[in-house]
Amino acid sequence: MTSTASGAPERDTALAVELSRLAAAGTPTDRDEDPERLLSAVAAFQDITRVAAELQAQAARTAHDSGVSWARIGALLGVSRQAVQQRFDPNYVGTPVGAAVGRILGPVTRAEELRHLEAAGAQGWKLIEARHGEHRLVHTGGAWEVQRVSILTPGPLPAVGDGWEAAATRFPDCFYVRSRPAP
Repeated sequence: MTSTASGAPERDTALAVELSRLAAAGTPTDRDEDPERLLSAVAAFQDITRVAAELQAQAARTAHDSGVSWARIGALLGVSRQAVQQRFDPNYVGTPVGAAVGRILGPVTRAEELRHLEAAGAQGWKLIEARHGEHRLVHTGGAWEVQRVSILTPGPLPAVGDGWEAAATRFPDCFYVRSRPAP
């Protein structure tokens, strides 16, 4: 199933309702138009936009890495091959301004990344960002366990109650970390 900006009004409406609920989550007030709550929703929509853009970029790179051409991805989005490649190709993506300083683990393949992340975690390196072929880590001093979960595979996500915290996403994978007990 594909969707474009003009292609799925029912789906767009349902998504808009869910995003509105997410943005409006918080402490309920007596008034629908409470200025502070409305400003909070504006900020929440900014966060949703930022995260959605990054997830879209990860999905585009995953599709391309799986053999889908930049031209086909561009056609879906209504832009040229060159435009979509400049937007999503990792060769055009620099380090974000204000990104945490640490270490890059890579290049690694998906098949070997967990082994390398676990080894780095045992040495006190915590995963904070996942990209295709590389991961950004910061040194914390404590040891870390890492778990990768694909959102395309049914099953529960690692539980906060078990000490897991979401560390990074790289569509379709979510990475979770938890502090490893001292030996």
